[in-house]
Amino acid sequence: MKQTPSIGVTLIIILTLLISTFEIKAQSNSEYTKEKAPGWFKQGEWLSHLKLKPHNSTDQLEFAKQYHTNKAAWDKAFTFMSDHNLDSLKSGKYIIDGENVFADVTDNPSSELKDAKWHSHRQYSDIFYVIKGKEKTGIAPIHGAPVITPFNDKGDSQFYNQEMKGSYYASNPDTFFILLPSDVHRPFIRVEGCNYVKRIRIKIKSISL
Repeated sequence: MKQTPSIGVTLIIILTLLISTFEIKAQSNSEYTKEKAPGWFKQGEWLSHLKLKPHNSTDQLEFAKQYHTNKAAWDKAFTFMSDHNLDSLKSGKYIIDGENVFADVTDNPSSELKDAKWHSHRQYSDIFYVIKGKEKTGIAPIHGAPVITPFNDKGDSQFYNQEMKGSYYASNPDTFFILLPSDVHRPFIRVEGCNYVKRIRIKIKSISL
């Protein structure tokens, strides 16, 4: 007669699995220090054959931790970009891995600076790439950023004072941005003389570190 494990044995098994998962996660994150992350980032094996270059504003240490904690999701995102002709993608939402990884392609004018909002996300990281045209993206560290609207789970956004300072970068087909939960960002800003922009934003489920 087949015996089923007792409740005590089952709890021990579950606890062992949880401890193992925590140890793997801790080990993965501890391998990437401020000194080691740039070398790993520059090597670029994580790009999954994607020929585009990541923008130098990327928080390399934070990205290394996020990537290795949820490698499968990030790999699917970069593979989607490398396997598709982005120029020919139609506007709309693309499901890559359920709610873990998905993309939206938009084809519309950028926002005026006064209408572009400083915000951050907690549940997702973003890969942001301008396929055609050009616009600007503002980026600032989340530490010390002045919050005006606290985080909302439904919208996965927290908003900040429009007058806060940050660095602004050109968003164009030469490079893509990796925006993490540690980044406050202000994307989709109009560049004078450019009235047409096609862009893709891929959302990757973030892991609490």
